[in-house]
Amino acid sequence: MHDFLRSIGFSSYKTKKQLQELTEWVLEAPDHISVVSLDNESNLAVAEREVAGHAGIAVVGEMDEQGTLIPEYYYPYISSTHLSSDSRISYDKLHKKTGFIGMCEDFRMGMALIFNVRNITEVYRNEMDGPFGRPFIKVNLTALASDGMVLLPCVQTEKAVLKGQEEERQRLYKDACEGNQAAMETLANQETERFHRVMDRLHETDVFTVVDSFFMPHGMESDQYYFMGNINAVQKIQNELTGEYFYRMVIDANGMAVLAAINEKDLTGVPEPGYRLKCHAWLTGELKR
Repeated sequence: MHDFLRSIGFSSYKTKKQLQELTEWVLEAPDHISVVSLDNESNLAVAEREVAGHAGIAVVGEMDEQGTLIPEYYYPYISSTHLSSDSRISYDKLHKKTGFIGMCEDFRMGMALIFNVRNITEVYRNEMDGPFGRPFIKVNLTALASDGMVLLPCVQTEKAVLKGQEEERQRLYKDACEGNQAAMETLANQETERFHRVMDRLHETDVFTVVDSFFMPHGMESDQYYFMGNINAVQKIQNELTGEYFYRMVIDANGMAVLAAINEKDLTGVPEPGYRLKCHAWLTGELKR
């Protein structure tokens, strides 16, 4: 996650000393602290401090008897109020550190999206409630990008027809998830036909003219993606601590809203609503009920 500090304006923070100073900066005056008891002897605490535009640094650790947070790790964040998905949300505990990894199986993506869960104290508290806990059924996804490019939009034609096809695909996907064999076969045939149509068009044009948006796993980390989507809204924000500028953008990827952040220095082109963003990003999500 060190590579994605730059997404919200911390491109110069690279050494261990600088990262320690950043952690201390958060702990000296946090905007918000959340604590949950894990058992009789231990707890989990998360301290957050904002730098601007609902973006900041969170420090995860344990609160000692004197009320001092002992850091375990930190991560950059950006808060989103945009619902991304309410389709088959699940999560599991991380093995190497305290926290959770989430998964969203949304038919619009055609694949399971894996993300780092941000509101970990809330999820732990829900786990402690056992059968009395309310399940998380929604997620607001955010993407912290380390590099990106602005592309021109694709030409959209026959929108009504395409919308009807997408609604039919959604119905088939739900039926397939419930075990309907006919729906599974229909979806498989449609994907095969779509693949052949795309390959035929690629003989005459480039891939970014054919493909409007996509998510593709990037590298060895399961929560990092190479993705592209349409820009719906843009805001340029200055990091109050470093003075660097970064963009906060609402991206539409296959009908799924994702809030993205990227450093001005790492973006090729000037983002505007209606254009597309193509980038490499770390995917995080806040689980909702």
